[in-house]
Amino acid sequence: MSIRALGTRLFRHGQTYLRHICRRDYNTTNIAEKVNALQEAAARPDARVVPRNFALRNVGLQFSLHARRIFIDNVLNRVTNSLASELRKKAARRILFGDSGPFFALVGVSLASGTGILTKEEELEGVCWEIREAVSKIKWNVEDKSPDSTEAKLESELITLDDLSFGKAIAKGANAVVYSASLKAEDSKPMPNEKKMENPQTEDHSFSKYPLAVKMMFNYDIQSNAMAILRAMYRETVPARQYYTNIEIANWEKELTDRRIQLSPHPNIVTMFSVFTDRIPELSDARNLYPAALPRRIYPDGEGRNMSLFLLMKRYNCSLQQYLSNTQCSLRISILLFAQLLEGITHLNSYGVAHRDLKSDNLLLDISDPCVPILVITDFGCCLCDKTTGLMLPYSSYEVDKGGNTALMAPEIITQSPGTFSVLNYSKSDLWAAGTIAYEIFGMTNPFYDSKDWKKLRNVDYQETRLPELNEDVPSVIKALVKNLLRRSPSKRLDPDVAANVCQLFLWAPSMWLKSESKVPSSTEILQWLLCLTTKVLCEGRLHNWEATVDINKTGRRTYPEYLLIASFLRRAKLSNIRTALMWIHNNN
Repeated sequence: MSIRALGTRLFRHGQTYLRHICRRDYNTTNIAEKVNALQEAAARPDARVVPRNFALRNVGLQFSLHARRIFIDNVLNRVTNSLASELRKKAARRILFGDSGPFFALVGVSLASGTGILTKEEELEGVCWEIREAVSKIKWNVEDKSPDSTEAKLESELITLDDLSFGKAIAKGANAVVYSASLKAEDSKPMPNEKKMENPQTEDHSFSKYPLAVKMMFNYDIQSNAMAILRAMYRETVPARQYYTNIEIANWEKELTDRRIQLSPHPNIVTMFSVFTDRIPELSDARNLYPAALPRRIYPDGEGRNMSLFLLMKRYNCSLQQYLSNTQCSLRISILLFAQLLEGITHLNSYGVAHRDLKSDNLLLDISDPCVPILVITDFGCCLCDKTTGLMLPYSSYEVDKGGNTALMAPEIITQSPGTFSVLNYSKSDLWAAGTIAYEIFGMTNPFYDSKDWKKLRNVDYQETRLPELNEDVPSVIKALVKNLLRRSPSKRLDPDVAANVCQLFLWAPSMWLKSESKVPSSTEILQWLLCLTTKVLCEGRLHNWEATVDINKTGRRTYPEYLLIASFLRRAKLSNIRTALMWIHNNN
């Protein structure tokens, strides 16, 4: 215990003891009167004999009560004011009326620790918890939230194919097709047996007309009932916010929920409003785009089943690959996109989910803000999201599915051999894939794809020294981070939350903190900075105004996607992880 702390305790306890002495009756009463009163009481026949050590016992009792009160104050002074009153009452009852052993054991631990039960670092972490709680309660109003708005209806009503109007096909893959869509007006909904065919040549397919997207999965082998379809395609539904429930699926709903991990909404995860099963309709251009996936009732040569899974999502402007091929990104936008990708991976990792198929095609962009796009991770068909296994998948035979894109599969996954005790560790595999995508984000070709500039690297046997250098304008911290994510050994890579913190600190932290010659800031300084960020997000982030974000130089505010990115950082802010990221920056800058 330091001399300063000892002096403070002696001063506080001395004051308490003096106040206690001043309140005692014998300080204002004549001692002679007390002696006479005792003699008269002893002369009475019914008087009891007072032991010689009565005064000593009385003093001992008073001292014991006073010592216990000091211990109470010593411990409760370290607790927040909101809990102090309740804890004080409980502790006093237990000490004064017996059962004081556990309390004194607690006091012993406090004295032995030197600084008390709650250390200064723990108190600051408690403030971080308050920051996380405050930011997580923010309702981000990107779109109109009036009762008649599209998003409000999607959050409160159950939507089926009969409620949707389809536009043209947006994208098509080997396993699904995506159509633009919108909610039908109440007066335009068809009768149960009425069929309405769209004419894509005469309709407006803008985002204002069709703000939604519906992904229809191809079903070749699964029998046409909701239970079988959702059991086989449950991975696709991980980001879904609700299921359409009817009599058909009531029996399996609990089983599916117990198996499936449900993600909470996140700005960098695709917004999937609901999922449901239904009969496959004949949509525009279906016979040309995917004839084999159609059922025979629509196309005689089709091989598909009558029912399939439908995913109702927000419509995004383009994929990351399309955006990068048509746009020359500034360095700051590239870093913001990379930070959003790491935030999305961190969110998945915190829920025990591994995407296993990250590539620029599976990253969508919302470019509603003209300054900064919002990046989201989509297409969870290959993800690992089982509560029983987590991120460690037993690999007993080659029949176990390792995931999607083989070219961007992490080395520890692609090189693992099956065996009785063999395990596939996906805890940092998505980070490795993000490291390869970083080359595309910063304007280069992915080194694990074919390129004219260099020979393609193979994830099976590549050497870390052969990784190409990023462009000269990329900051050294970001270069070091990408190299770290591409280390062959997962134990040498940063944890997902620390890697995301490195990017966030580079964007928002004071520049002096990032210099290798400067000292790592104290926990108090970090907390003050976090409080400033929180205040800015709470005061400015919800006052979203598209006109203000366009002319950022005049308003001084950040763009809305930047506020979302800062809020994602604050929702998981921990002093220990931030300090770890700062120390890594100092060592690698």
